[in-house]
Amino acid sequence: MESLYPYFLIVHLMCAIIFLGYIFCDVILLSPVRKKLGDEIADKVSSVISTRSKFMPLCFLLLLLSGGAMLSQYINFEAGFFRTQTQQFLVIKTILALVIGAMILISLTFFYILKKPSPFRKNIHHIVLGIGILIVLLAKLAFY
Repeated sequence: MESLYPYFLIVHLMCAIIFLGYIFCDVILLSPVRKKLGDEIADKVSSVISTRSKFMPLCFLLLLLSGGAMLSQYINFEAGFFRTQTQQFLVIKTILALVIGAMILISLTFFYILKKPSPFRKNIHHIVLGIGILIVLLAKLAFY
């Protein structure tokens, strides 16, 4: 597993950039478009972007899987779970990532299975952006 770590790291970083970049773009750049130009233009822009963003759940899944693979090198029964500050930060980071995963699963369930609007529909990207920034900070602090 140790020899695969660099590959997991590359996949993880690329997926994190794509995933958080998309969320950042939606929250910071596209939200003002709706306010300034109205719903009609914002809906057209969103429809163009949403056709390209159908791979985001897959990107997030790869993000979780690669993160879990890398996590197993630092947190396991031999190394412990909360012995070091690095492990503590990584556990918190993992819990936050799983919260995002749960919100995504709930949203996808509402959209595809229940055919209803998600309860997180209006705020999910704002929440995910905040949690995502916190995860990035924790990752950086874990290895500082």
